[in-house]
Amino acid sequence: MHGRLLRPFKWLDWLGAAFLFFLIREWLLPLLRLTDTGDLLAFYYLIGGVLLLDLALRSRWLGAFLKLVGALYLLHFNYIQTPLFSKDWLLEIFVRLQRDIPLAMMQHWTEMSLITRNLLFYLMIAAIVSLLSYLVIEQRQALWFVIMTETYLATLDTFLPYEADGAIIRALIAGFLLLAVTHFSSMQQLAPAKGKSLRFWKTLIAPIMIIALAVGVAYAGPKHDPEWPDPISYFTGNGSEVGTGYVKRVGFDNSDELLGGPFVQDNGLVFTATTNEKTYWRADSKDVYSGVGWQKGERTYEDILNPATHTWKDQLFKGFETKKVEASLQFSPETRYPTIFYPGQLTGVKNYKPANATFVYDKDNEQVEVRAGQINVVTQKEGQPPGVGDPKIVPNTILMKMNHYDLTAEVPIISEKKILASGSNYPAAIKEKYLQLPKELPQRVKELAEKVTANAKTPYEKVRAVENFLRTGGEYSYETTDVPILQQGQDFVDQFLFVTKRGYCDHFSSSMAVMLRTVGIPTRWVKGFAPGTETQTRGDQKVMQIRNKDAHSWVEVYFPDYGWIPFEATSSFISPLRVQYDLSNQPAAQPIVPGITPQKPRDLNPDRLDERDAQTGGAKKNSGLSWGALLGIVVVVAIAGFVFWKKRDALYIWWLHRRMTSSATQRFPDKYNALIRLYERIFTRRKEGETLREYVKRLEVSGDRRQDLLYVTQLFERVLYGFKELEGKAKETGDKIMERLTNQLKP
Repeated sequence: MHGRLLRPFKWLDWLGAAFLFFLIREWLLPLLRLTDTGDLLAFYYLIGGVLLLDLALRSRWLGAFLKLVGALYLLHFNYIQTPLFSKDWLLEIFVRLQRDIPLAMMQHWTEMSLITRNLLFYLMIAAIVSLLSYLVIEQRQALWFVIMTETYLATLDTFLPYEADGAIIRALIAGFLLLAVTHFSSMQQLAPAKGKSLRFWKTLIAPIMIIALAVGVAYAGPKHDPEWPDPISYFTGNGSEVGTGYVKRVGFDNSDELLGGPFVQDNGLVFTATTNEKTYWRADSKDVYSGVGWQKGERTYEDILNPATHTWKDQLFKGFETKKVEASLQFSPETRYPTIFYPGQLTGVKNYKPANATFVYDKDNEQVEVRAGQINVVTQKEGQPPGVGDPKIVPNTILMKMNHYDLTAEVPIISEKKILASGSNYPAAIKEKYLQLPKELPQRVKELAEKVTANAKTPYEKVRAVENFLRTGGEYSYETTDVPILQQGQDFVDQFLFVTKRGYCDHFSSSMAVMLRTVGIPTRWVKGFAPGTETQTRGDQKVMQIRNKDAHSWVEVYFPDYGWIPFEATSSFISPLRVQYDLSNQPAAQPIVPGITPQKPRDLNPDRLDERDAQTGGAKKNSGLSWGALLGIVVVVAIAGFVFWKKRDALYIWWLHRRMTSSATQRFPDKYNALIRLYERIFTRRKEGETLREYVKRLEVSGDRRQDLLYVTQLFERVLYGFKELEGKAKETGDKIMERLTNQLKP
C-alpha cells in the first residue's frame, strides 16, 4: 500500500524541486513592490505544498484533491471568520461559485466576489506549479524556464520601478544549479542499476564552485559605466540624466507606496455630481511617509450596518462656521470604486445603490469603505471549542462598488482670528503619529523648511508660508510627462525640492506635508478628486463631471481644538480653504503669510492642465546637415541670442504689457500677477518676505496710482483666499482700474 501511494525517494528530484521553488519565488517578489500585495507567505505555502505532493504521491487524482483542500484552507485562513470545521463557509463558497462562474465566462472579472477570485487564483497557481514540476523535474526540461525567468526579471528592471539586480543574480545561481541537477538526474537513469551507479553527488561540487567563482568575481570586480545610452530614454525621447522610466495613467487608486514618474492624461469619466458647491472630493488619507511614498499606520474601524441612519459628526474639524453641501453622485459603469467620495466632512449618506451596502469607517484616516451587505460571524473566545461562540452581524468582507448615492456634508469657513490663536499644544497621540519622518530624510529638507518659515510666529503662519513657497515661489513647475522616477537611495521629497523641481500634485502635497512635519506641525497626505468641470447649471445646483484626470492629492494640517484643515500646495489647483478674515473690521484683511517670493502667473483652473499632454519629446535623429550649414546656424543663433540678451528688459516689458491687453477674457488673478511683474521690472523688485500691500505702499508712484494699486490688491486677495472669482460690478471696476494702470506703463 505504501509503495502504491508514494513515489520512491530520489534526492536529486527533491533538490531540483528546491531550486525550482527559489526560481518561482523570484516571480512573486516583485508583487510586493509593484502591487498592493502585502504578504507572500500564503503563496509560498501553496507552491511548496504543490511541489511536495507532486514529488511524494503517485496518484495525480489524490494530489489534485489534496491541492484543492489546501487552497480552500488558505482561503479560509485569510478571508473567512467562520470556524474551519463549520460547513457554513463551504456552502457560502459554493453559492458564490454558482453566481460568479457565469460572470467569469462573460469576462466580467470585476463583478466577481473577492472569495471566488482568490480561490480561482489559488487553483491557477497550483495548476501552473504542477505543470512546471512535470516539465522541469520529471521531463528534465529546465532551460526554457530559466531563460524565461531571467527575461521576466530583466523586463521588470528595465520598464518598471523594480530593482532586479539581486533577483537576476539569485535566479542565475538557482537556474544553473537546477540545470546541473536535472542533467545529473538524466545521467543517473542511464547508469547501471547494480553496484556501478555513479556517485553523481560528487560531481555537483564542480558546477557549484564554477558558479560561485563566476558570480563572486562579477559582483566584486570593478565595473565601467554604461557606454550606450539608456534605450528606454531613447525611445521615449528623454535623454536627460535622470530617466523618466515607466509611464502611468492618471487616476485614483490605493497604490501610493512608490510615488513619482510620468503619467499620461486619461479623460475617462468617473462620476457626475449635482451639487450646490464646487469643492474637492475627499476619499482617504495616509500618515506614514516612507521616503518614497505614503502608507497607513495603525487604524481603528467602525462597522456601519445601516448607513442611511448613521450619525456622522465632527470627524475632521469643529469649532468653525460651516457651509452645508448637498450632492448626488452617479458613477460611470467603467470606473466605480468601493469608497465614498465626499466634500469637507460627511454628515449623511442616503439613496445609495446597491441598497444592501454596508460601510466600514476608518476612524483614523476618515475613509469610508463600502462592503457587500452583512454576514453572520461567530466570535470565538479563548478556550471555547470550534463552532462555539457569540454570534455577531458585521459588514461583509467583500468590497462593493457603488453606482449612486446622495450625501450631505459641510465644509469649514476658517476664522483667521481663531486659527492664529490655536497655538501648538498638540495632543501626544497626534504628535507621535503625524510628526513621523524617515530617519534617512536629508537634513536639507528641514533646513529649507526652517528658512521658509523663519519669519512666521504661529503654526498657521508657517503653514501659509510653506504653501505659498510651493504654490507661488516660482522655483517649482507643474509637470506630468517629463517627471523622473526615484533612483535607488533617493528621497521623493528631497528629489523634488532640490534636484528636479518639477512634478504634479503628489510632489507638491508630499513636500508640504514633510516640510511642515520637520518644523513640528502635524500633517497628513490626502487623496481624492479635484472639483471637476462644470457642464451646466440648474438653479443653485451645478452639474460637475469628475474624470480620471481630476485625481488629486493635497494636505491636511492639525490645529488644536479645531482638528484637520485642508491646504493646497499645487499651483495649478484652487485652494479648498475658505477663510473669514476677522482680525479687523476690514472685510478682506491681509492674511499674514511670511516668506512669499515674487510670483509667477499661474493658471488657477481647478482641472489639471490638459495642454501639458503635448509636452513630449522626440527621439534624437541625424539631421543630415553639413558642418558648414550647422556652423552658419550656430552663428545666426548666437547673434540673435546676443541681441535678445541686450534687449531682454524691453522685450520682457513689451511681452507683459501685451499679455495684459491681448485678452479681455483673461482671469483677474493672472492679470494682477502680470501687472505686479510689470511694476517689478520698471520700478523695483519685492523684498523677501514682503507682502503685496507692503510692496505697493513702498513704490514711488503718485497717490492716485498707489490708491488704484491698493484697491486691485485687495480684490486679488479676495479671489486668492476666498475661493471664488470676482463677479458683477466688482469685476467690471477691477478690470477698468487694471486697464488704466497698464496703459500708464506703456513702454
